[in-house]
Amino acid sequence: MIWEIEDGPRVIEGLDHRGRPRPEYAAALGLVPAPIGRRMLATVIEALAVGLLQLPMLIFGLPAILSAVGQPDPVAAFLARPGVGWVIASLVVPYAATTVFLLVQLILLGRRGVTLGKAFVGIRMVNVKTLERPTFWRGAVVRYLIQVASFALPLLGPLLVIALSPLFDSQRRRRGWPDRAAATYLVDIRRGLNPYDAKRMRIARKTVATDLRDEKTSLPSLATPASGPATDVYIPVARKSGGVVGAPKDRRPAGAADAADDHRAAPIQGAPFAVESPAEAPAPSREPVVVADAASPRPSAMPSAPASAETLLPAAQGAWSPPELMTAAERSGSLQLDSGDELTIPAGGAVLGRAPSTTGADAGALAVPIVDPTKSISKTHLALRWVEGALAAVDLGSTNGSAIIRDGREIDLAPGSPAELRSGDTLRFGDRHASVRLP
Repeated sequence: MIWEIEDGPRVIEGLDHRGRPRPEYAAALGLVPAPIGRRMLATVIEALAVGLLQLPMLIFGLPAILSAVGQPDPVAAFLARPGVGWVIASLVVPYAATTVFLLVQLILLGRRGVTLGKAFVGIRMVNVKTLERPTFWRGAVVRYLIQVASFALPLLGPLLVIALSPLFDSQRRRRGWPDRAAATYLVDIRRGLNPYDAKRMRIARKTVATDLRDEKTSLPSLATPASGPATDVYIPVARKSGGVVGAPKDRRPAGAADAADDHRAAPIQGAPFAVESPAEAPAPSREPVVVADAASPRPSAMPSAPASAETLLPAAQGAWSPPELMTAAERSGSLQLDSGDELTIPAGGAVLGRAPSTTGADAGALAVPIVDPTKSISKTHLALRWVEGALAAVDLGSTNGSAIIRDGREIDLAPGSPAELRSGDTLRFGDRHASVRLP
């Protein structure tokens, strides 16, 4: 028997306790209300398009009908006109074209929140609660019918319903009567965020959610102070994938004092990743942060890494010949992160991500957690491996991908395939960048 587990009702962000949309949430995401002038211009453009489709009927069909109305037998008089076939075509074809045009407009409005006029002036329509595409019947059809009904009063109706009603919005989002009836919201994508850009919208939602949850707190340093009681000092006793676990100095096992003093953790002010220093921490300085792992030996080469140059960058991107094999001690390279910090790649390689896991082929690599509030970096995003003495980058199936920027060209990395890094390359992972420095 297969049991189905329901996740429950969907939780919609940006609603108050009564289920009403909060304008400040949409503003925090970067959505900007569409100006009334461009909304009116969009309506005029769509009306002109309908008028253009109806132009043959107005020129040929309507005069023929009016001339036949005054005759004793209007139908016979109409059919007796010379070129009656063209007159009938001038009535049928514009009618069919206008019907198709309006149906396409409604479908695009319900699916993508855009019509011909809205696309031209740079505005989009979304559901006011979910900030996603509106529903077809209520969001598109109901709104359209209200706007068409306003033309029953020539000039005054459209002026009141389309132009003036947005001014009565108490929330100052310029939602007119058609928008309230259809539960829609018109936004300006030229000055604000495009709600149909899925990637940017996802990042904006995560950023707002992170800002609401996170509370900035000052964490105590694990560094050994220059002076002070010994009971306030913490030393590293075990290495985990997320960093170093500390224990009070006065609780160290007997005989471990000398070994522990050689592996104190150095303080890093504002560093975007967790690091460990093999030497005693000096006073804070502006020197680059060097990541090294002295707690455990590193293998000289990754056993599962490919050994041929064909698995690196394609020949079309630049010829490459494997360098001479180097020992683990001779391998050296570093990354200059966009935050200004420097990461030295150890002999066993490194794995980058928000909460990287070093398993499988990267079991001996150094895990480097990187703080990324926008969450454009995956938990286990990118691996740096030494392949035949060359430093290679391997995308580990990340969500937003990785790439190498070389000579002004961006080369996307195929997940799981090592790509050689050269000195001067720029490595992109998610929305972060790092410069490659090799001897």
